[in-house]
Amino acid sequence: MSIIRTHDITLFGGNDQYKIVLRPLKDEHLHYLYKWTSDPEVLYWTEGEDVESYTPDDVHGIWGWISQNNHCFIIEVNGEMIGECWLQKMNLPDVIAMYPEGTDIRRIDMSIGEKAFWGKGIGTLFVGMLKQFAFESEGVDVLHCFCEDYNIRSRRVWEKNGFTLILTEDIPQPHKGKLQYHWRLTKDEYFASVSANEVHCKTE
Repeated sequence: MSIIRTHDITLFGGNDQYKIVLRPLKDEHLHYLYKWTSDPEVLYWTEGEDVESYTPDDVHGIWGWISQNNHCFIIEVNGEMIGECWLQKMNLPDVIAMYPEGTDIRRIDMSIGEKAFWGKGIGTLFVGMLKQFAFESEGVDVLHCFCEDYNIRSRRVWEKNGFTLILTEDIPQPHKGKLQYHWRLTKDEYFASVSANEVHCKTE
């Protein structure tokens, strides 16, 4: 029995320097997840709490659950697997309550596990691919995403992709971050920003 429930969507994008493919996450990719989630430096940027390492059972529990009803991808850049990302149905009641009933709200979660690819603009590129997939293929109404104040790189990803900072919340202490930022991009905002001939990625 598979741990990860996969799908059949592959996204292609990138630029002249980085060819990016978002492939369906599968059990055959678990060894990458084991590697990345055992690195405290990687987890520092992805977890609100201070976590040193995840066990294989932790990995199975997290990705086994999240993949049941969401799109999970492994990120391939120039032929190398470097990280993973999700397009997830919003799971936080306080956020869902901010929107009219029936609104399709999604969030993007991401991690680049290969540190040699940090700080090169790759996150901005593949979030752009997920953004296009969400609005143009999935019919999403709004993307509502998060980062904490210490994660400047994440903040830049949302800003460069046209998200608006709509809420800043204090985080109960002690905690690594002091503030949590809420970033939003609506369907109308997305389509207003995309010209008729602009293509960020293609789906297969």
